Amino acid sequence: MTRAFWDSQLQFSNIIGDFGTIVERTQRESADWSQGRSLETLRYGPNPRQWVETTQGQGGGNLLPVVIHGGYWRALRAEDHRFLMGALLPFGDHVANVEYRLMPQVRLADVVADTVLALKALATRFAEKRLVLVGHSAGAHLAVSALDEETLAPRVAGAVALSGVYDLRPVRLSFLQDELSLSEEEVRRHSLAPRKGRRPVVYVNGSDETHEFLRGSALMASAGATALRVLPKANHMTLLWSARDSMTDLVETLLALEPGHET
Repeated sequence: MTRAFWDSQLQFSNIIGDFGTIVERTQRESADWSQGRSLETLRYGPNPRQWVETTQGQGGGNLLPVVIHGGYWRALRAEDHRFLMGALLPFGDHVANVEYRLMPQVRLADVVADTVLALKALATRFAEKRLVLVGHSAGAHLAVSALDEETLAPRVAGAVALSGVYDLRPVRLSFLQDELSLSEEEVRRHSLAPRKGRRPVVYVNGSDETHEFLRGSALMASAGATALRVLPKANHMTLLWSARDSMTDLVETLLALEPGHET
């Protein structure tokens, strides 16, 4: 019964009836968005998945928006989330998109490290910019994890965390354990908790999400420079489009959490 319950909270291929269609939509819209657009690739490691890409934005100022995709740390591709980059074009003269290695070929520590290395590569390439992280699902976990990296945090304005997985104990009790084989030490080390002193975060969910995702974001928003947004009539996957359409408000809300910061 324990596993059945957690699967009912986390297994979106069963929870969301048109899950496959939604994934195909991300691929199609990202491919369409990429047509005719110049994308520059920057590699931060030797593995074929250790890269970031950037494209020209439409804004000025000192911000560099960065997309970090989800997939429960073991699936999906950055290029299939390029459509989110379009919503971030007004916030900088460049926008970035992060790829990383996947479990179980590597461990969760490696996935977190990849994200940090990718963001540090961007911080070096765009030395005058402050990063605005936009992560979905596991990507939200990776974005907030990056905020806890002391050597990176000063270069980050904050994160928009879309339906993140923060407490990893339920993950270990669900169907995902068959694929991820998380150890108790990995769960302890990589679970996230609310805390003061973290860079600002806007936690975002859809109103039609499972209780565990709503609980997780509400808990994370209970301390520090945070805001919580619940977008109507969106589930874990359709939240991608709801957030895309609300991105101006979400990023402006994030920036307002840091007093004195100018865009």
